[in-house]
Formats: sequence, C-alpha cells, structure tokens
Amino acid sequence: MDDSFSFRTTVPIRRRPDPLVVKAAIALGVVALLVGIFASWVAASERRSFARGDRRDGIASEVTVDDVGDVPATIATPTDGDAQQALDVAAAAARSVFGADGSFLGAGPARLSAVRPEYVFVDGPSTMPRIVSVAAEKGVWAAAVRGTDGSCVWTRVAADGSTVGGTASECTGWTALRAIPNGAPAPV
Repeated sequence: MDDSFSFRTTVPIRRRPDPLVVKAAIALGVVALLVGIFASWVAASERRSFARGDRRDGIASEVTVDDVGDVPATIATPTDGDAQQALDVAAAAARSVFGADGSFLGAGPARLSAVRPEYVFVDGPSTMPRIVSVAAEKGVWAAAVRGTDGSCVWTRVAADGSTVGGTASECTGWTALRAIPNGAPAPV
C-alpha cells in the first residue's frame, strides 16, 4: 500500500446563498411593494377628486335662493345666528382680499384662516358654525355654513359688490358659487 490518503464522500457540498444577494432581493421586494401602495393611493385620490368635481357640477339644482340683489349678507336667511355671523365675517374677509388683490382668487381657506383664525375655512363641506366652506373664482366668492339647527346658509359675493344668499342641502362653498335664482344649475 502506498502512503497517500484519499478521501471520498457521497454527500454533496452545499452552497450557502450570498447574503448580499438575499438583502438585495428583499430590498427590491420592499421597494416594489411601496411603489404599488403609492400607486393605489394616487389612483384612489384621483377617483375621489373626480367624484367631487362631478358632484359640484350637479349640486346647484338642490339650492334655493332667498334674497337676490344688492343686499347685505346679514339679510340672507337668518336661520342660525352663529352661522350667519360666520358668513358675515367670512364675506368681509373675502371683500378685503378682493380690495387688496382685485380678485377673489386669493380668498381661499389658507388666506382667510390667516386673516380670521377664530374660524376654520375649508374647501369641503361645513359641519358646524365655526367651519366655513369657501369657493372662489376671479370675480365671484361664496361661502356656506351649517348651523347648529342643521340648516345650511350660504352667501355669494360678486366683484360688483352684489350679494346673494340662500339655503341649500349640500353645505359647500361650491354649492353657493354655482347657485342661481330659481334653483336652476348655473351654466359651466
């Protein structure tokens, strides 16, 4: 016999996965998951936004106009004193923005909240007298406020100073912005 050693085995040699490859695969999976979640959120937000826009176009048919012409906002349907006071304060703030800018476009929730911090100004619906829903275009501004009795009062101010007020079932500034006499929807 010779003095050499020979080792033979029938067990295959196992290879361990490279830790860097495992970490990279996990990281790519997490990134793909996050991108999918973000894409779903964006699509859902867009659908909600389109639904709000479609709803705003059809809202004005549910609106009644109580006072039309060059009358102060305090005359418009005083169903709730706090709600009416909120409308008066909001309209005065919007008129001051119009006086400074020459347009109502700047009289949105952010600027009005800075001018009158005791009220909450929103784009969405009003749910109580301290929450004022507003909408603005260049020459027209509108607001709606839900009173403590559940009714909704609104006012719309035009660039010429005329004021229109009324009540509506949908309590948003967009409702008031699109309302015209006789409850018919405004042309878009």
